[in-house]
Amino acid sequence: MNDERSINRKVAESQSRRGVFFSALALRLCVSASNNLSAVQTMENFCKRVCVCLMILVSFAVQSSAQSHKLIDQILVVINEEIITRTDLLWNLALDPDAPSPAGSVNSDLLKQMLEVLIDQRLVYQEAEKIPSAEVSQDDIDKKRNELIKEFASETAFRQRAESVGLTSARIDELMRERVLIDRFVEFRFRSFVFVSENEIQKYYDEQLAPRVRQAGQVPPPLDQVRDQINELLKREKFDQELDRWLKEARQRSDIIQIAEP
Repeated sequence: MNDERSINRKVAESQSRRGVFFSALALRLCVSASNNLSAVQTMENFCKRVCVCLMILVSFAVQSSAQSHKLIDQILVVINEEIITRTDLLWNLALDPDAPSPAGSVNSDLLKQMLEVLIDQRLVYQEAEKIPSAEVSQDDIDKKRNELIKEFASETAFRQRAESVGLTSARIDELMRERVLIDRFVEFRFRSFVFVSENEIQKYYDEQLAPRVRQAGQVPPPLDQVRDQINELLKREKFDQELDRWLKEARQRSDIIQIAEP
């Protein structure tokens, strides 16, 4: 009985310390927002910070009230008032055919990398929602899901990974809808404006492809034979560069606050 009381007392003390920590963090964010108010001369940032403070306190309250002090979910990052939780991270891992199963032990470095990818995806999705677009149909969702399933060993393997982290069919459809919107935005904002000139193709052939082939002791193919491949390669490079630049700028203009490590 004494042992049980001692354990309960220690748990209560631990919760109290955590409460002080999270309250202090929330207060610090609010004070930071207030101090910066005169610089930006707007209430927008202050309101965003207050929302983040409330998210932190609510997160703590929910976690503290869980039976046996188990973590219900964990807020990892807040992006423009929208949260990313540990569950979101595990769901994205489950839907990545090249990633290890999230049901087992996952390397912390991989989790950090995946979180960065998820932040980028969320930034693009937030921007995509602002652009008028045709309604995403169930056919669009089904097509996107079927394309993803083909990247796994089998549909059974896909379903097992999804079920291992509590991904329901309805939630998978929601995630596929988000991916359709992201694809549409990327196509509209980046791919449709990528252009490769004939001079760029010729330069790549003369300065990179042909020298590499000759160095391997072979005869370079005629330019006309590899023109399309070079064009697609250079388009891909330009697309990646433009997307990376946009994401860097998006991060700079967004309010991104990391609450916890993955």
